[in-house]
Amino acid sequence: MTRPRFLPIAVLAILLSALVGGFYGSVLARQDDVTKEYRVFTAALEAIDREYAEETPYDRLVYGGIEGMLKTLDPHSSVFSPQDYARMRERQEGRYYGLGITINVVDGDITVQSIFEGSPAFKKGLRRGDVISRIEGEDAKGWTSEDAVKRLKGPKGTTVNVSIKRRGYDELLDMDVMRDEVHIVSVRGTFMIDDQTGYLKLAEFTETSNHEVGAGLEQLLAKGMKRLVLDLRDNPGGALDQAIAITNRFVPRGEMIVYTRGRVPNAAQDYRATSRGEYTDLPIVVLVNRNSASASEIVSGALQDHDRALVVGETTFGKALVQSVYRISDNA
Repeated sequence: MTRPRFLPIAVLAILLSALVGGFYGSVLARQDDVTKEYRVFTAALEAIDREYAEETPYDRLVYGGIEGMLKTLDPHSSVFSPQDYARMRERQEGRYYGLGITINVVDGDITVQSIFEGSPAFKKGLRRGDVISRIEGEDAKGWTSEDAVKRLKGPKGTTVNVSIKRRGYDELLDMDVMRDEVHIVSVRGTFMIDDQTGYLKLAEFTETSNHEVGAGLEQLLAKGMKRLVLDLRDNPGGALDQAIAITNRFVPRGEMIVYTRGRVPNAAQDYRATSRGEYTDLPIVVLVNRNSASASEIVSGALQDHDRALVVGETTFGKALVQSVYRISDNA
């Protein structure tokens, strides 16, 4: 009996059709599930808008909903509104135009949390703990940080009038502060502890951190540094490429600094020292605490793993993941 030649081809075609159909069927089923849940989300928005006792801005509801969705993934994923994203980029780039202060709302008062050295606010004598009571004559009591930031920032060379309430003074202190370019430095201190021991404080990892660390190390070396104390306490992390570049200064070429693994194909990356480090023989002590996180843990961990540093302090935060930023819509 002669076996038909077309039978294997027909069977193969049927199998391929079944596989392709099954794949696209699962994709379509997942899309249907997403569409169904999306209808639930929009129905909730409409119900809140229609029934809630007070009118609530839609953007607040949407961003709150996205934030809640991300919190089901892990404690670190978050969404940035366009305003929050712009502020994050300012810190990463290390510069913006304004007064050079960080503020927070404390008991309804716009309160100065920190002042950047050399900034317009620093030169005018603002202090940490000062309350900005008025901005351009308007009472700032009850303002949000975002409201205050909008009024305090502005083009270079323009001025803003602020009235300061300061402990120990009965009257408000009025001052006109000229806005200027503010550089946010990540290296907050470099000095010699003794004739041979240098100290460098790195507060965060911004896009200029490797350059700042390099400049700081050169200054300390010129003063006779033979060993280094690298202070990463309270450093929350930041740019991964900067952590790798800084570590590369202290470990030999080719050594593993950090690797990442994830669900998507391009998440599997090995990051090694790609250049000859200038300080591979420099004795180092790294200071850490419970608030040293992310990129700080990459640097301290790599230096410890390669016997390049003694790590001293507390158990670090424990953020064993690398995050990426994804644009979704309208600069959010």
